[in-house]
Amino acid sequence: MKIITDNSSIINSGYNVATIGYFDGIHLGHRKILDELVKQAKIKSGKSILITFWPHPRNILNPNTSIELLLSNEDKHQLIENLDVDYLYIIEFTKDFSKMSANSFIKNFIVDKLNVSKLIIGYNHSFGHKREGNFLFLQKNKMKYNFEIQEVKKKEINDKLKISSSSIREEVRYGNIDLVNKMLGYKYYIKGEVIKGDGIGKKIKYPTANIMPNSNSKLIPGNGVYVCLVNFDDKNYQGMLNIGKRPTVDGKERRIELHIFNFNSNIYGNNVKISLVKKIRDEIKFENLDQLKKQLEKDEIKSINILNNEKI
Repeated sequence: MKIITDNSSIINSGYNVATIGYFDGIHLGHRKILDELVKQAKIKSGKSILITFWPHPRNILNPNTSIELLLSNEDKHQLIENLDVDYLYIIEFTKDFSKMSANSFIKNFIVDKLNVSKLIIGYNHSFGHKREGNFLFLQKNKMKYNFEIQEVKKKEINDKLKISSSSIREEVRYGNIDLVNKMLGYKYYIKGEVIKGDGIGKKIKYPTANIMPNSNSKLIPGNGVYVCLVNFDDKNYQGMLNIGKRPTVDGKERRIELHIFNFNSNIYGNNVKISLVKKIRDEIKFENLDQLKKQLEKDEIKSINILNNEKI
């Protein structure tokens, strides 16, 4: 996959097929659109183009309520490449760009720069100033354009499960990881560097690795204890993750603390990938560390049972 910016153009391959969107999360709904994009391009021996934006439009239009994202740019690009998309075309989203009409967007980008032969659009996608561009807009104006249009319909995307990036973000905040993973089609994950903590976990024989997420914009799930899978140095481990302020020890700031089962190596300064499987409880304040340890023992047994008995 080639990644290019809006300063560039794409030569007509004979049949360029494009779609438009931010595609945060690359969830199951996105995958149906991108699968169709790639399929249509291959039928005509052409090229598939995903037109996307950076930064996220909401961060420019509503800077006081910046949005946290399901995927870092690097991870999103990798998932798109895995789906065999030929080009990722990134447009810088600015306030000036947001004022561009749908017609101007089509002329400047779809026609002049990308030489699109077919435009595929999701049933609920809008583009252009005041979101005036959508599939109905394209249909009404199709005589102006020298390209085909195709809509991926709602039932083709959502089926029985309502899927959108915004609904997934909401479920991540609530910690509903089971549902999140169903909508994504993969396990929600956090990547980060292991940094030093207070060493309290070692005192109760539950050492934890404090995690500093690699991306500042990554959406961290709601507070609680989660069953997880851990990838470190290309090896897989089982574990559990606590997200929260650690009320038992009067913690002040929110932390991400990982305990890996049957693991005692020093991994400070290294990066890990933590894939979340299920939330098993809320964060609780205990009277003392001994009570906390007893609960962690129960959490570990429950986590191992889930990992061993569920299809993951």
